[in-house]
Amino acid sequence: MGLTYQELHDLRLGTLNKAVTDWKQMVDKLEKLANGGDGDISAADLEKKANGADWKGDNATVTKAFTTKTADQFQDILTEARSVHTVLSGAHSKLTTYKTKLGEIVERAAKQDIHVTTQGTVKARDCLVKPPTQDKIDAVADEIKTLLGEAAETDRTVAAALRFHAKSKYDFGSTGFKSLDAAKKVIKDSNTFIKLAEKDPTKLSNKQFTQLNDLLKAHQGDPVFAERLAGELGAKGMLKFWSGATDVNSWDPDGKPGGWDPAGVEDRDAKEARMKLLSTMEQRLGTTLGLASRQDGESIHQWKDQMVALGGHQFTDGDGKKRGFGFQLMSNLMRNGTYEKDFLTNYGNHLVDYEKKHTGDVETSTGVGSHTRHNVLPWDGNDTVDQNDPLHFGDEKDAGRDPMTGFMKALSRTPDASTEFFSTHEPQDNLTWALKDRPVLDDSIPDGGYGVVHEQKTPRPYWESTGAALTAGATGIDPGDPSAKAPPHTPEHREILDRSLEHLSAKKDDFPPEMRDDMAKILANHGDVFHHTAAAQADHPDDPRELDRRELLEVTKQVSRRQDAYGLLNDGINRELEHDIRSDKPEDPRETLQRAGHTVGFLEEARYQALADKVAADKEDAVWQQTWSYHGAGVVSSFIPEAHLAGAADRGLYVISQDWRMDEEKRIGEENRQQNGDTFNVREHQLESLAKIWKQQNPHEDGSVYTLTGEASNAALRGNAAAQGLPGRQPAH
Repeated sequence: MGLTYQELHDLRLGTLNKAVTDWKQMVDKLEKLANGGDGDISAADLEKKANGADWKGDNATVTKAFTTKTADQFQDILTEARSVHTVLSGAHSKLTTYKTKLGEIVERAAKQDIHVTTQGTVKARDCLVKPPTQDKIDAVADEIKTLLGEAAETDRTVAAALRFHAKSKYDFGSTGFKSLDAAKKVIKDSNTFIKLAEKDPTKLSNKQFTQLNDLLKAHQGDPVFAERLAGELGAKGMLKFWSGATDVNSWDPDGKPGGWDPAGVEDRDAKEARMKLLSTMEQRLGTTLGLASRQDGESIHQWKDQMVALGGHQFTDGDGKKRGFGFQLMSNLMRNGTYEKDFLTNYGNHLVDYEKKHTGDVETSTGVGSHTRHNVLPWDGNDTVDQNDPLHFGDEKDAGRDPMTGFMKALSRTPDASTEFFSTHEPQDNLTWALKDRPVLDDSIPDGGYGVVHEQKTPRPYWESTGAALTAGATGIDPGDPSAKAPPHTPEHREILDRSLEHLSAKKDDFPPEMRDDMAKILANHGDVFHHTAAAQADHPDDPRELDRRELLEVTKQVSRRQDAYGLLNDGINRELEHDIRSDKPEDPRETLQRAGHTVGFLEEARYQALADKVAADKEDAVWQQTWSYHGAGVVSSFIPEAHLAGAADRGLYVISQDWRMDEEKRIGEENRQQNGDTFNVREHQLESLAKIWKQQNPHEDGSVYTLTGEASNAALRGNAAAQGLPGRQPAH
């Protein structure tokens, strides 16, 4: 119901003005409690002290978390208080303006002999010889009607904004309105989106889909818009909408018998346009939902819980045809955006649990009979979504049937969530499932079309996205963020490295080629323990820094089968070799030079094995180009821990890398040869550079660059021989 003339005319604004004043005082008080400024202790002070404290045990996990959570709650209270004050202040200002304008309209009308009754009726004054024309009377009535409409819209906006803040009984939200005009726009636009999304998506036109995309773009980064979409539609409403939206073959916006006509050029073009609109929406809606997941409102907590609970629910269209499962639909939206850590880990734990419980044998019927397929994921059965229907729309060549693909992409953008997911052993061992036990589901599309996928050489989406997620989990770095800095390693980072080496080395030549670059980045990031292990002259089970040398050699070999990955790894280890020479101070200074040589020999043996294995060499992905064109220096820099970058001599590092590349270019077209004999006759320029740096750091030690290079070469020969002697190596060919 709209605002009446009498309500606006008689509106008393004193109470509202007092509320504005009271809320302003509340904001000022909360500002001091949250952030300080009056000399007393504040929530911000407590948080700062908690984060700076070196707490151990329960204090580190319980008390610290409670303190920081309490400080966050003070900020949320302050945010909501500011927003309420903004809304009420804006309402008072606008309603005051509307009431003043109404009086001005009535006053101007009276000068034209037009009377406005107390009920708002507009008419000519009585007993006039020459009454005003009907057009003038109608103009005054229209002006009042327009003003009342604007006032009513303000009233509705204020009510909706205050309800937004009052929806949670027990928690404070972290979002708010910057102005009443902003509140008006976000509420209006989110309501428009919600009303369209509640319709049958197969009946929505491309024009309506364009409108939805435009609304998502207009409110990109707006937490209130994101929270209202997720909260109002709910998890089920959102999944139902996306399930119908992706059902392109049932799209029938005009209600034509039989839906779209695949033989019709016009319909074909419209469907092509629809696919592009869905690609845009997948990106924008996924990003918006990621933002929503990071809000604190009660409706968002419910949305996240419901989204996980609906993961195993299979949606259907109006005719009962099976569409995607909740996990499939949501995971495809997760390909874009940044999702809240706890939501991701909870979602991932339930996804793994569902897969493990529902993976088994499937009876497949054909025209001539049936046969049993063993150990099949629930997304790979005959009774799942029609294999001709895509669930994912985008540049990646996969149909979106495998929910792990999108989920892993989301994990890669939230390293803390990835670290927790891959280091979790309860309720199940996620890393073992992802890298070892999970059955293969090849969801890639080699020809750009959708349908059953046959054997091919295109990258497999699951392994590509899992590699990125594993990189984030083992390093703490978002591999897609070129500005990211490597944080200090945690015990969980190291655990993920150890267990990844265990499972991936066991695959031997079935090592996923898609993960070679990723493992190169991980090993470069953990360059200190790589170097420590590669330089070891024997196994030391009691040494916590030492990796399993056999596992490390096998994974290094597999990484080296791709030229770019080999370049990334070697460039990263070059940096570690220089860092070790400059920073470590062993009892015998020559130890750092000999360790460097030993590691170079280890790397060389891995290279030889990578290219000498005749079985692997027959595979296209193990053949190097006949030219050396490594350009990954900028990439690998992002994965070097900052402590190892600090104080590094750029010139020295540049020389090592350049000389190593010179050695690679020199032999790129030569036959791959087993290193043997009395001299280490490869990587000679790289070893000479290491000798020069060592001499710069140890000017008072005996030896010239010439003799030191020989010493490094001898160490490389020993390292190479040690690696050759590790069990499991390929025989020379």
